[in-house]
Amino acid sequence: MRERTKGALILFSTLLIGVLLGALLSGWFVRDRLRPIPHPRHFVRSTERLIAPQDEEQRQAVRAVLRRYAAKLRALDAKHREALKEQMDASRTELAPLLSEEQLRRLDRRQRRFGELMGPWRERQRHKKMKTHGNE
Repeated sequence: MRERTKGALILFSTLLIGVLLGALLSGWFVRDRLRPIPHPRHFVRSTERLIAPQDEEQRQAVRAVLRRYAAKLRALDAKHREALKEQMDASRTELAPLLSEEQLRRLDRRQRRFGELMGPWRERQRHKKMKTHGNE
């Protein structure tokens, strides 16, 4: 193999590897940033850790307040998800007569992906592995 061909092949291979790594890292970064919001019950645990109560009495008082607000956050989240779903369904209904079959298929695919993101809370593998510390 000639030196020039060998150099071009090495350059092209390096470029290809760089592009693939960049695409993979970019996908990982975007997916990490767009992951679903953690379950509201983790609000208690993470906020309690952030506060770091000084003693057990303060821990119990803080935990009681956080649990009350966690319940409110769950209710608010459920209302928000339902309202969002209603609006998405209404927009699809109004758009349906204006779009071709291909356009409808693309819209449905995007709404299905959005529904998966906004669907019911799913326990992710990393959450299943976490130990509970007596918090909600």
